[in-house]
Amino acid sequence: MTKLANALGTDKGDEVYHAHGYTSIYSFLFEEFRREPFTMVEIGLQRGGCDDPEELFTRKVEDIPSIKMWLEFFPKANIIGCDISDFSAFKIDRFRFERLDMGDPAALERLAGSLPPVRIVIDDASHAAYHQQLALAKLFPIVEPGGFYIIEDLHVTPITAARLPSCNPTAAVVERFKHTRQLDIAFLSPIERRNIETSIRKMFIHRNDKGGVSRWAMKMVGFEKY
Repeated sequence: MTKLANALGTDKGDEVYHAHGYTSIYSFLFEEFRREPFTMVEIGLQRGGCDDPEELFTRKVEDIPSIKMWLEFFPKANIIGCDISDFSAFKIDRFRFERLDMGDPAALERLAGSLPPVRIVIDDASHAAYHQQLALAKLFPIVEPGGFYIIEDLHVTPITAARLPSCNPTAAVVERFKHTRQLDIAFLSPIERRNIETSIRKMFIHRNDKGGVSRWAMKMVGFEKY
């Protein structure tokens, strides 16, 4: 998978742009069902490069490198790609685009209601903690047993986060969950929190010093569902 990522131009590998190295853990987690048919969702399809929501909505999009990687690595998977920018011009077998604002709870609920059970969800969107935690709350319930919910780039705090409802950094939420098995997401009801907490079978944390950080920072978390 790392060779695919590098060749296709996604920074999930170890050569392109920030070279996050996420593919090393993805290869480990996903190899077992690589050639099975399933549904996958990725949110965030191209490097943003700006923090203006209106500019993101109208920006020119040029490629979907990570989607191309997933389609080649998973030859029988159907992949739904979501972004606030318009990627509808990309017509590829087994790929469907859904335009999505991560800050819109109703839009996330509509997406969840339109999908079958999902094997993998990858959140590589705005990286704002509120968006990450809202999407987790709305989309984790549709992950099938044994599936994975991934949040990338926990080390990033975008400028747009200042305009969103206040919440704990997602990395801090993950650290607390690691020790207490409690999700400190303030805007969830106790029942919503408990439903997610008791559905998480395992948690995988990926740390490295790539992508603009000088220490071994927590950069990605994966939740495996019971």
